[in-house]
Amino acid sequence: MRILIPILGFSPQGGYRVLSELANAWIRLGHECAFLVPSTSAEPYFPTTAKIVRSDRKGLHNDKCSGRKCTGADNIISLFAGLRQVGQGYDVILANHSLTAWPVRWTKTGKARKFYYIQAYEPQYYPVQRHPIKHLMAKLSYLFDLRQISNAAIYKGLGLRPLDVIPPGIDLSIFVPKEHPGTFASDEEIVLGTIGRTEPYKGTSTALAAYRLLRREEHRLRMNVGFGNVTPADDLTITPIKGDPALAAYYRSVDILVVSCIGQHGAPHYPLVEAMASGTPVVHTGYFPGTPGNSWEATDTSVEAVAAAIRQVINLSPEERSAKAVAAREIVAETLEWDAVARRFLEHFVE
Repeated sequence: MRILIPILGFSPQGGYRVLSELANAWIRLGHECAFLVPSTSAEPYFPTTAKIVRSDRKGLHNDKCSGRKCTGADNIISLFAGLRQVGQGYDVILANHSLTAWPVRWTKTGKARKFYYIQAYEPQYYPVQRHPIKHLMAKLSYLFDLRQISNAAIYKGLGLRPLDVIPPGIDLSIFVPKEHPGTFASDEEIVLGTIGRTEPYKGTSTALAAYRLLRREEHRLRMNVGFGNVTPADDLTITPIKGDPALAAYYRSVDILVVSCIGQHGAPHYPLVEAMASGTPVVHTGYFPGTPGNSWEATDTSVEAVAAAIRQVINLSPEERSAKAVAAREIVAETLEWDAVARRFLEHFVE
């Protein structure tokens, strides 16, 4: 089977990791896979063995980034042009963002079967007051006659009609459990971790505020912010991260990971999945695959609620913390290994 994935350009966001890993898995399973990207796209941030096909407004381009900057409209037009030239040579074309759904739906590509992998409910990320055009394009894209697959069951309640719900996977050979979980003995530091992101809904500011609230009563606490993207301070350690091995090492280096995002609760959240696979206890504000049996969920998204959940973890015995960490690793290993996730897509592609 030949699978084509049109994207607006490679970038370091988690959704592009999903696409790279899916392509790699499909190739391992004996299929051909390629990315169609505008000629201006950077090289892949997440490594992929898939072929990269570049296109500009006139059609296929050379195999390297042209270096020229273009508008978002230019990139969409480039995908239209590229799909017109190569789309008929593929069995499956996979849209994966609302702006890629438009060229996938409206370009004639012969008998290619067209799918739409919805990784987030984008209208919520494009508020109508600030991004009216993107908001409308996202809403309309869900009405197209593309075969939908979503990564979260919650999107069904927002008017989507997915054939299946397939969460993202994880490389369990990289995200391995830590050898020595912290005991939180009286003479040990307790290191909290959180991923530094600038978007308000990612909740980094909430995690930092909860840490500083708790530090008034627990002086052993420290905070290590992965990737940075925060204002440096004496009470923070900032860990730059490049690549999955370094990311996995970061999760193993902290005692508790704090995920305090706001919105789309119940959707998959990569830091939560990755920390679970690494054997690190997770406090979160309600994301998949967190449950009361494998993690600690705050009662709401307030600073006080997140701090209370962290306090629960600290006050437990090492055995109680370890039991949940083991359960977390087990659920990830049972359901989210990449080849198993990729096979679920293939079942729909061949129908």
